This record gives sequence, structure tokens and C-alpha cells, in this order.
Amino acid sequence: MFVIDVNDRFAHLFTSVKDLLGTHEATHADPPRGLDFFDQDGHRLAPAFDDKWQLTGLVKTNEKPDPAAVQARLATVFAFLARYTAEHPTQIADDFGLSVDEALGELPQLDGRTLAESIAALSAVTHAAPEPGTQEDSGSWFHNLMHNI
Repeated sequence: MFVIDVNDRFAHLFTSVKDLLGTHEATHADPPRGLDFFDQDGHRLAPAFDDKWQLTGLVKTNEKPDPAAVQARLATVFAFLARYTAEHPTQIADDFGLSVDEALGELPQLDGRTLAESIAALSAVTHAAPEPGTQEDSGSWFHNLMHNI
């Protein structure tokens, strides 16, 4: 499953609801992000809660899946990241040690791909290998950038 913020500036893949609930932002987005949830087939997912209003899962809505529309939103997120990267070369260099050209060269190109192809491309590159001796996933530079802008 994955989320896309309602402004198409952030996307994140998750392996499960437990993975989602275990993820914490280093900084709180301001204003807070509104999120849309989807499965790998483009079905919209809605939150399910227990009697104490704690999120317990995500369920498919009765909307027809629209993988092409969801794919277009993912491509829009990465087009935004490319623009942001080009407009903030100092931040990219200071935070990630990359030139704009290096960073843009690592950014997945999602235009013209199917939703399944985009999810596969993102899952292969959004999470960096854990640091030696740790279990934590430090994330790729653009994964971390999305969490901080």
C-alpha cells in the first residue's frame, strides 16, 4: 500500500498498516498533510478504526480502481521533487552531498510507466540499505527529502 498527499507533493510506500503506524516524521509537516491511501492496483483505501478511534487497518472503498490516475499522481509527485531539487541546490548539496545533476540522475522517471512499474521502481530505490550494525532504514535522499519539505 502507499500514500500520496492531497497536494501531490509526497508519496510513501508501506508494507503494512503496522509499518505505516511505526513511521514517525522527524519534523511535523506544516500545514499537516492530508493523505490518500491506495493499494498496488489503484484501489482507494479508507481507514478503519476500533471503538477508541485507533487506526486498525485500511479497507478498499467501493470506488472503481483507477491505476492510470494514481500513476499520474505519483508522476506529479516526482516532477515536483525534480523542480524542488533544481530550485534548492544548496540544500541538496548540504543535506545529501549531491549536485543537482547527480540528484536528478538518481530520481526515478515515472512518466509513461504503469502503476505497477512505478511501484516496482520506487520500492527498489526509496529505501537505502541499513547502516552497518543497525536495523534502521535510512532512506534514499529523495525519500528523506519528501519527509522534510
